[in-house]
Order: sequence, then C-alpha cells, then structure tokens
Amino acid sequence: MAGLLLIFVLMFSFVMLRLENLMDERRSQIERLDDREQIKKLLIRRLLKELADFDVEVDPDTGVIRIKEGILFDFDKDAIRQSGKEFLRLFIPKYVGVLLSEPDVSEHIAQVIIEGHTDNVGSWEHNLDLSLRRAKSVATHLFTEEFGTFRYAENLKKLLSANGRSFAQPIVSNKTKDKWYQNSVDTLREWVNQYNDTEAERAQNRRVEFQFRLRDWDLVSPKAEKLLEIETGLSP
Repeated sequence: MAGLLLIFVLMFSFVMLRLENLMDERRSQIERLDDREQIKKLLIRRLLKELADFDVEVDPDTGVIRIKEGILFDFDKDAIRQSGKEFLRLFIPKYVGVLLSEPDVSEHIAQVIIEGHTDNVGSWEHNLDLSLRRAKSVATHLFTEEFGTFRYAENLKKLLSANGRSFAQPIVSNKTKDKWYQNSVDTLREWVNQYNDTEAERAQNRRVEFQFRLRDWDLVSPKAEKLLEIETGLSP
C-alpha cells in the first residue's frame, strides 16, 4: 500500500511539474508578444511624428503607410511620375530612418514590404499585374542612380520585398464591412464588386502601401526597453 502511495505521489509531482513548466512557457510567450507590441507601438509613434508633413495616411494600429495613386502614378500606369520621384526622395529617408536608425530597434525588423493595391475596375488579373508592377517600380527605383544614395540603403535591401494585391484588400467604411460580414455567402471578390462601386471608394483603393513586419524574438534588449520607457512612458 505504501508503495502504491509513493508511486501516486511521484506521478502527481511529475504532472504538477509538467503543468508548471507549461504555465511558465505560456507566460514567457505572452511576455514576448507584449514586448513585440511595445516595439510596434514605439515605431508607429515615431512614424506618426516623422511623417506628419507628408500627404500619407499612417494607420495608428498597424503602422501601414498608405500613399494615394495620384502622388506616384497616373491612372492605370506603372511608371512613377516625376513628382512622385521627388516625393519618394524626401519620404524614403524619413521612413527608413524611423525603422533602421536605432540598432536596438531595427534588429527586430523582419521585413519591409511595398504593396500595390488597385480599385475594382477591370479584371482581377489585370489589376494584379498592375499592382505588382507598381510595387516593383517603387522598390527598384529606390536603388537607382537617379534616386541617389540614402542612409541604411544596404540594410533596406536585405529586408525589402514587393507585392501586388489587385483589389483583394479594399479600404471601405465600417458600415460596408458590416454588410459583408452579415452576408457571408458572398465571396470577397463578389463583395468588392458589389459595394466598392463609387469613385470616392475606388480612388482611395488605388494606392501603394509601405509595411513593416517584426521578427519573433526571445527577449527585447535592455537598450530597447529603455527607449520604450522614454518614448512611450510604458515599461515593457
């Protein structure tokens, strides 16, 4: 009887130890997610400040930068306008500087993505090709002799990619989104064609976006923690 009791105690101890380890691992995962969220908030705060004078939209939740079609391109074209080249010459050093100037923050940047988006006029295939060509036009222009040199250009090359999304990710009002959620039998493409049908909505969807992605990490460096405390008033 004593032997069975000892076996039970050992098994119980093993289970409890395993449960404690799982809980510690879960707490660590939550802490890492919180650290990443704090770095993201820091970058968004800086972007909102540094890009305030540019005609762009900075998403306060994601840090996505949206640039209207007319700033960079003529309708249905992928050649960057001369005024668009001048815009990029001023915009890129500011944007890249926010992401890459501080090593204790830049080490957590996994990707910088230039993404083309279109309205729903024309076929999905045509708009996919157009959106991709526009994103590639911007990406490649940044490293041409015409564009010139800028700080952290080589760092940016290692992180940069270009995507085209056609009209698969439209910007619409919350009211329009609610209509789609309530009518789930519609596919996304059918929904876009049905509800994104005014010139005002189409115009805001003809855009190029700059996005950043953060890598997974185990610990935020002490210097990064100090930056968070100083700039956001939040302790990670």
